[in-house]
Amino acid sequence: MHSCKDNYGDFNVAESGLQYRFVESHENAQLPQIGNVLELEYSYEKEDGTILFDSREGGRKYMKTLEKPAHTGGSIEDGLAMMHEGDSAIFKISAENFLLFSEKYGHLPNGVDALDPIIIKVRLVDIMDEKDMEIYLSSRYHTGEEKEMEILDNYLKNANITAEPTESGLYFIERNAGSGDYIKEGNEVAVNYTLTLTDGSLVETTLGQEPMTFVVGREKFIAGWEEAIRRMRKGMTATVIIPSKLGYGSEAKGDILPYSTLIFDIEILDVK
Repeated sequence: MHSCKDNYGDFNVAESGLQYRFVESHENAQLPQIGNVLELEYSYEKEDGTILFDSREGGRKYMKTLEKPAHTGGSIEDGLAMMHEGDSAIFKISAENFLLFSEKYGHLPNGVDALDPIIIKVRLVDIMDEKDMEIYLSSRYHTGEEKEMEILDNYLKNANITAEPTESGLYFIERNAGSGDYIKEGNEVAVNYTLTLTDGSLVETTLGQEPMTFVVGREKFIAGWEEAIRRMRKGMTATVIIPSKLGYGSEAKGDILPYSTLIFDIEILDVK
């Protein structure tokens, strides 16, 4: 292990290659294991201090399942595995490795290059057991759309999203224009997508798997997805924010709880 220094102080370098610095340490407390659900205070920013995400703005506890390292060279998963319950630490990882591989971004944010360092600040609040998870999940249920809209407003502010919603309430943020005709009923479409929630938790992704293919109008999808797809064309990428009234509403679906806003990063790979 060796160390290096920048504006965030001295960083140690672990055997994995991860740059890290502990701010607060509780060496006699519990260490997490692969598969544990962790409650975190979690934020990350560019080296110039521009905040890309802050879990405290989400309105709910931030939970992350500790998984195996998503990449070599030192990952956030390596970092979390080093932390005891109650610890606080700072990590430095390249944008490509952290955002694309660990955070499952569909693309790098505007103004962020692949090799740019990302500074991740973490406090491990709790390592949750089965009973804790049951209590937490029951507490996550929103009481209705009013609470959902409050959380969504905080998310939009934190993500610096200024786009106006469509008439239906959908937020459509075009990232790359693509080309050709807009998708219409009867088109066969191949897409890559990543679905997250406003608290940053990943629900599902096609990245690293086969793309999703379907014929528009032949299968039943949520209203927000249907509207978004018809606003896209081959080669287009977009972030689509779908309030629950255009999603699953008051129903739960797997990890998606009632009155949950859905955030899709979508890339149209092919249109026939």
